[in-house]
Amino acid sequence: MTNQMHSVQYFFKLFFGALFISFLFGCSPKKAAPTKPSTYAFSKINCYVRYLAQTRELQADMTFRTDSTKAIEGEVFLNDLPMIFRKRPEVGLQYSLSKRSTKFEQKYTFSYTEKDGSTAKLDIELNPFDSLKVASDGISKSKGGLLTWQGPALGSEDGLVLIFSDAKGNTFSINHSGISKGNKFEILSEHSSRLEIGTATVLATRKKTTIKKENKVTKMLTMEYYSAPITFEVKE
Repeated sequence: MTNQMHSVQYFFKLFFGALFISFLFGCSPKKAAPTKPSTYAFSKINCYVRYLAQTRELQADMTFRTDSTKAIEGEVFLNDLPMIFRKRPEVGLQYSLSKRSTKFEQKYTFSYTEKDGSTAKLDIELNPFDSLKVASDGISKSKGGLLTWQGPALGSEDGLVLIFSDAKGNTFSINHSGISKGNKFEILSEHSSRLEIGTATVLATRKKTTIKKENKVTKMLTMEYYSAPITFEVKE
């Protein structure tokens, strides 16, 4: 009888012990499934737009700096135009676009789809830079001259590059960064004195670069507008 009672007690101990252990495991917090990243792991995004007014040609690139070898799912666009993927392992992922006989847009938007399905957009805008001309009666070697255009003044993120070529083939450039006094740029005598008397040309490039950092990603957007060459006379 005693052995039977011990057996029953031993059975209940095992039974309730198993229930207790099951209860402990049942109440322990479950490990959450790892969440998938909602965005791509880019360290830097470079967006570049170049417009050649003389040939009405648009050139653009979008480069993603990343250690990943996997391309973006879906297409990358510039103003809703699909860009072409190019394998550039030394820089990460690169998409390009080239289009001829197209008009210049004041605003360009790069876009792609993030991992969570949302649309990422990067905008860059350049103020109008129309009807560029030498406003003065030619440019004087001793007094300089004035270059004007239709549109706002240069802003703090803007730049202007002028490349001069004179009658004897001499070439030099002027690089200006930052704001201007209205929609004009003064050619100082220290520069005009380098020009030979006769017919000369100037090529102007208006530039804008915007840099910002969002969610640990550096985003740099650059736009360059190349005007058609302007012919003028160099005088004493």
